[in-house]
Amino acid sequence: MVKKSCQASLLVQQYHVQPQDLNSHQTLHGGRLLHWVDDQAALSARRFGHQLVVTGSVDRFDFIRPVPVATELTIHSFVSGVAARALEIYVYVLNEQHQLVASAFLSMVSMVAQPNWPQVQPESQLEQAVCAAYPQRYAANLAQRQANTAWQALL
Repeated sequence: MVKKSCQASLLVQQYHVQPQDLNSHQTLHGGRLLHWVDDQAALSARRFGHQLVVTGSVDRFDFIRPVPVATELTIHSFVSGVAARALEIYVYVLNEQHQLVASAFLSMVSMVAQPNWPQVQPESQLEQAVCAAYPQRYAANLAQRQANTAWQALL
């Protein structure tokens, strides 16, 4: 089985919060940050698996602190888990003081029915900690998808 390091999917991008990015509280609109995170997760997945992917789910998104205008944000993302057709991407957002602003897990799904993903190889302490918890997150996400299927029958 081919292995790739988390670093092979690492993407780091910077954003400058502009007035048009603000909500009515004069802080960064959560939807704008979600947009940036979603785009970046797809790029990390593509970098890792060399395949076209779409967002399957935003499994968790934590807004940790408000972000005022003119803040420089740095968004980091890397593959943290591999399933049959999906890659889990971990994303974290830091402000210029290196404070955590937000973190997220997204599942990106391959447009190919049977992708031949490499296995993920964590190296740093952060990568090891995030990847070690992937089986529990995967099981919880699977249970939620099954519950959603049951609820759809009631619609």
